[in-house]
Amino acid sequence: LWSNPPPPETMRALRPIQRTNHFPGSWHLGRKDMCWRNISRMQKRFGKPYHITPQGFVLPKNAMAWEAARTRQPGALWIWKPCSQSCGRGIRVLGASTPQEELRQLATKRGVIQKYVDKPLLLDGYKFDLRIYVVVLSYDPLKVYINDEGLVRLATEKYSPSVDTLESRTMHLTNYSVNKSSPVFVQNKDGRNDVVKLKNGQELGGETCPPEAQPNGEEPRAFKWSLHELRKHLEASGLDYDAMYGRIKDVVIKTLLAAESPLQTEWSKSLEQEEEGWAARGPAGCHRGSCFEIYGFDVIVDSAMKPWLLEVNICPSLSSGSPLDKRIKTKLVADTLTLAGIRPPPSFWQPGPSVGTKRKVEGVTSESCADVKDLTPVACTWSKADLDKRTRKLLECKTAKEAVAMFEQAEWELVLDSHDEDMRRGGLERIFPTAGAAQYLDFVEESYCNLVLRRWHEAGGAQLLKPGAAPGVVPAWLPRQVSFSRT
Repeated sequence: LWSNPPPPETMRALRPIQRTNHFPGSWHLGRKDMCWRNISRMQKRFGKPYHITPQGFVLPKNAMAWEAARTRQPGALWIWKPCSQSCGRGIRVLGASTPQEELRQLATKRGVIQKYVDKPLLLDGYKFDLRIYVVVLSYDPLKVYINDEGLVRLATEKYSPSVDTLESRTMHLTNYSVNKSSPVFVQNKDGRNDVVKLKNGQELGGETCPPEAQPNGEEPRAFKWSLHELRKHLEASGLDYDAMYGRIKDVVIKTLLAAESPLQTEWSKSLEQEEEGWAARGPAGCHRGSCFEIYGFDVIVDSAMKPWLLEVNICPSLSSGSPLDKRIKTKLVADTLTLAGIRPPPSFWQPGPSVGTKRKVEGVTSESCADVKDLTPVACTWSKADLDKRTRKLLECKTAKEAVAMFEQAEWELVLDSHDEDMRRGGLERIFPTAGAAQYLDFVEESYCNLVLRRWHEAGGAQLLKPGAAPGVVPAWLPRQVSFSRT
């Protein structure tokens, strides 16, 4: 099912083989006020490690706190965003010169006010932000993949922090929907030499960097890049792209961990089993692996190469306004569906009444999915009590390999399902769980399924599946992998 976030009745009707592309309650990430509230809660508990988004306040509830912050920081710039708008609609940049009456009016409206990142990293003088595509396959276990390509969106007017420029939307806002109307905007042709037309009618070659990045300085290039182009530009400038990207991965993981608890509550409520958490199952067979989701993380990088989360889009645009968009987004969707492992029900491929024929199936129905209950992962059938008991047993192990040696059939099914996903991930990179996942244990209570996969990766992960790699750890009955090439 490719649709909006599923209502409870849809969740309760899902069969084991069916998947939907949203988690119930994903607005806890997608709404600016709720996302900020979740991160703010973690900031209060853990302090500096969770300073991943600029200081902010949810209005009108925290209007007095914002007023106090303005008094303490009279020269600071602020940016106001409505809670549930997109495409740059309603955004205002505010400073000391903003009339007090306007500030008082904004304080009464529903929105989020955040401290403006007034020293952003610039690309030849232009402000930019990043659209990072993230795929979550499940929250228990938490499985997070990041796409190897994303979008770099540049403003079309050179940046200045002067308060006299605050009304210039094409300087301070990097939204494509805002800047595409600029007369100097140039579309990215993704390496093609097509002739492009500027808004003023001038015809130019379809290049891929801002004006001053052009070697001969003759023709302006595009105001939307790929991450690959950003890497080349930063490395040519002597900046460490890999370190910056590593920090972005950390921001993504911490954001998802901050929203995990309210998402779990929404999950169990939608299946009317509020005490079971992620172990809740639907009457038709819906389980914790029934959902997946593509997120668009919008990130800005400051002059110190520190990334800051701006917002999370739970329905990122998959339209293709340029060859660059088409290449990146088409591959993203294809890789996501392959990673999610969408499988046809047996009624699609099993022989029909006549030998050598196939059943004619008009579509996926409840009846066509009724014969696949045995495909439900065993780990998704465990109750909360079962999971707690297994967790205590595994935590007693002193080493990762000792823990892996204690895995039973259900644990190996969980591991092999995860390994199969890795082998078909395409251009998606798994960033959680990994061998370094223990660094996040302070921030969230680790579930049993997360514990199993963390210990697996700590022990060596896929390397243990190679013949003779782990005698006494991997059971003899487990099939050995013969090919390690992935799609």
